[in-house]
Amino acid sequence: MTLIVGILCEEGVVLGADGQATLGTGAGVRTVRQQVKKVNKVGDCAAIATSGPVGLGQQFNAALQDLWTTGKLSGKTPHEAMAIIQSAFWPHAEREFVAARVTAPVLGNAGLECAISATMLAIPLKKHPCLIQFNHQCSPELATGDLPFIALGSGQPLADPFLAFLRRIFWSNRLPKVSDGVLATVWCLKQAILTNPGGVGEPIQIMTLEKDLHGDFKVRELPETEFAEHGQAIADAESVLAKYRDYLQPASAGEEAPPNPPTA
Repeated sequence: MTLIVGILCEEGVVLGADGQATLGTGAGVRTVRQQVKKVNKVGDCAAIATSGPVGLGQQFNAALQDLWTTGKLSGKTPHEAMAIIQSAFWPHAEREFVAARVTAPVLGNAGLECAISATMLAIPLKKHPCLIQFNHQCSPELATGDLPFIALGSGQPLADPFLAFLRRIFWSNRLPKVSDGVLATVWCLKQAILTNPGGVGEPIQIMTLEKDLHGDFKVRELPETEFAEHGQAIADAESVLAKYRDYLQPASAGEEAPPNPPTA
């Protein structure tokens, strides 16, 4: 059970995930949850996160690492790179689908749990930050100004509406800054953790892709202390919303009308 959130920003990308992995048997029986890191660096310039089988995610990670270190993505446009990465990912996914079909008479649909996955990348291409998702068929999709956020995993039904709400409120007609993207990612993950019936949990992990002092794109994992202040901003915003109800209530006879609503 997983939630991965990616947001395309003006000057970079934010990629975040919850920190719980659910272990189980090959027959689909859940056994235990453990803390894991789901977002991994590729070199120092890209990041990858996969929802689904851990082993398949490890293979995708190694495939992307090979493409990056051998320079096969160097100078490629986003769409050229998407096709190259898809070709590198698909053989790993295809083997799992074939195996699931072979074992179906014994395991039924449980075998598909080892094949169904989705992957998200934050990667610089042609000197531009890119956010790309690959579905269970390894078909790619590039985040754009029209669709700047992506959510993957079992928490996606909770995350998509919440991210759409945050976008409408805070950055409806533009891409967010990276700091805004971090705030939205933390808020979305915390909301999902609080409301998900199980499987999505702490600790939160956040990575950013943005330019360093030399103008080169680098991936950096944020320490918890760095995005903890966003947690305080979230608490402040929720407090303002909670108090706003009082300003919507009509004053009873003899009571003073409340002052104007507070600003956020």
